[in-house]
Amino acid sequence: MKPDHSFERQLKNLEHESNVIANYVYAEMAIQHAASKSKKLLSRLNRTRTFWIACKAAFQSAAYIALGRIFDLKSPYNVAALLNAMELELALFQKEALATRKRDGAAKDPAWLPEYLQRAYYPTKRDVERLRRKVAEYRKIYDRAIMPVRHQYLAHRQAHDHEKVQALFGKGKVGEMWRLSTFLLRLHLSLCELLLNGRKPVLRPVRYSVRAMYDSQSNRTGSHEYMVRDMKSLMSFIEAATPNPSIERTSSSGLRPLPAAAHVKR
Repeated sequence: MKPDHSFERQLKNLEHESNVIANYVYAEMAIQHAASKSKKLLSRLNRTRTFWIACKAAFQSAAYIALGRIFDLKSPYNVAALLNAMELELALFQKEALATRKRDGAAKDPAWLPEYLQRAYYPTKRDVERLRRKVAEYRKIYDRAIMPVRHQYLAHRQAHDHEKVQALFGKGKVGEMWRLSTFLLRLHLSLCELLLNGRKPVLRPVRYSVRAMYDSQSNRTGSHEYMVRDMKSLMSFIEAATPNPSIERTSSSGLRPLPAAAHVKR
């Protein structure tokens, strides 16, 4: 399919996909982190072991598939098409277009508008190229660590035996999944700030460590932070709940970390 050349539709798609990817990646990792912190919780989770194995595999698979939708150049909505649309519609970010958005239908300009427009940032093709170079850095991670799994195992099942599947997943690391997902959140935020507020599209840092978010008491926004907080609440509820004796442990070999079909490296 041909790419969509509307910047605003491309940006809306990035918002959706970046939030989805962050939810999948950080839901899986938050469960793993919580289970690693508490033998009691791990024991509780192992009572319904098959369910949590399925959850982990589903989150992992969904994250890989969604990352493909963002980085696959054949997709009509992908990060390269987004930046192409930005370059084609640079007029969308210039002074008069920003003034129209800030007027918000008002018949008279607000008093602060002239100074605001004077201080605003108006991008050029150089900004687009700078963002393309940043995307290229993360595309290298996708091409090495994500695309082989997506194409050879999740989508087409070219790899069957356990060793080959593990080798595919082993091309990536957990930290790289965090970096990919948070990069897309940062890119979306920077382009929104440019479009709506005339701010230079700078990729501002965000927290990406599951451990740091899980152990923090702050209420920072961001899809990944919300997901970690929600999972922390769920794991705390499971750990504190009164066990149902009718639920038998599905594994008789003692407590073990929850596995999935395959693992990325720590």
